[in-house]
Amino acid sequence: MSEYDLNDAVVELTSPDGQVYRFRYGATIPYAGQEYVVLLEMENDANGEEQILITRVEEKDGELSFVVAEEEDMIQQVFDKYVAATINQAVEGLEDCDCGCEHHHHHDGCDCGCHHEE
Repeated sequence: MSEYDLNDAVVELTSPDGQVYRFRYGATIPYAGQEYVVLLEMENDANGEEQILITRVEEKDGELSFVVAEEEDMIQQVFDKYVAATINQAVEGLEDCDCGCEHHHHHDGCDCGCHHEE
């Protein structure tokens, strides 16, 4: 989604009952000729889980609106691509580090000073 910079955006979505939910940008995922935006809720639900929405961005009169996807198969495909992209990004980040502690291997007790996800 090159025409919009959503990286630092906070997206507020209002449900039909008037409740406002706040989301942060997760990723833009191309699928079947469309681009979908993954939104991550800023507050976890009552079970402590992060809520994720798959949306399409529509622009009308210069305003962006996020339309929540409803097709189960498409949602699952976009979510799977998002998870794969997130894993690939984490792996690339570890491999690109030049601290020398070989992050692509398990490194208990590594004191390189880097903060890597294991």
